[in-house]
Amino acid sequence: MDGQKDRTRSATLAALGTCVIYGFSFMFSRIALEHAPAAVMLAIRFMTAMFVMFLLLAFRIFTIDLKGKPVGRFLLMGLCQPVIYFISETSGIQYTSSSFSGIMIATIPVATAVLSAIFLKEKMPLSTFGWIICSVIGAFVISATQTSSGNIQLKGVLFLLTAVLSAAVFYILSRSTANVFTPFERTFIMMLLGCVYFTVQAAVQYKGDFIPLLRSGFTDWHLMLPILYLSVLSSVVAFLLQNYSVTYLELARITVFENIIPVISVAAGVLFLHEPFSAVQLAGMALILLGVYKVTTA
Repeated sequence: MDGQKDRTRSATLAALGTCVIYGFSFMFSRIALEHAPAAVMLAIRFMTAMFVMFLLLAFRIFTIDLKGKPVGRFLLMGLCQPVIYFISETSGIQYTSSSFSGIMIATIPVATAVLSAIFLKEKMPLSTFGWIICSVIGAFVISATQTSSGNIQLKGVLFLLTAVLSAAVFYILSRSTANVFTPFERTFIMMLLGCVYFTVQAAVQYKGDFIPLLRSGFTDWHLMLPILYLSVLSSVVAFLLQNYSVTYLELARITVFENIIPVISVAAGVLFLHEPFSAVQLAGMALILLGVYKVTTA
């Protein structure tokens, strides 16, 4: 019993740590995008992350054994996150607005809770679902305060729905394969597919300019400092923690932490980038933190 409590506690801390890391990633992404195009930045990010994964294997800190395991679901999980999710979220923001996108992405905990109840038969008390909704409303409030331009086009909405579903399906697949694949194995395939896709995408987009852009990116420390955060912490460490937490916690408890991300990103923007802050944002943060607290202590 004590061992189970320890695992639950460590998995809860892992879920919280994941979202804290993600919260700061928006600030570092904005800094990185000042020094490189988005496609090149993503290619360098995942190439660096993959290099770190190979180092962990080379020094035998982690191992991989895929013999006899269901690789099909494994690959589908890696396609859902980060490939499909990143494409869909980016395209959704492009064809809507940042505030609307934030509201849509905030529904991931609800979508995941519903799918986990259907496919994984995870029972969730009505009160828990109510507190999840509380945190989602808080995220809505924060997103609604963002000043952004852009018409909300149907294709943008569809892209964002795809992002929400891909995130929820990723959680379902990671949870359903947790007894077969280790957290490192799940993270490895995610980084590998991300590296392959985003490198090929940047190469196709920039053609002959790709290698010079890549070379200048890797030698520019104004870019590489935020990239190190995005690749080592926000990719490798965060996904390792996320896949670990999925192994031992119900998905409803894990995904409610997603709504802590805007709390951290707003706080980071205010503290480090001197962005404006309002009482409405504070109210949204309070709703998020109350909802997360109630779900995790239920």
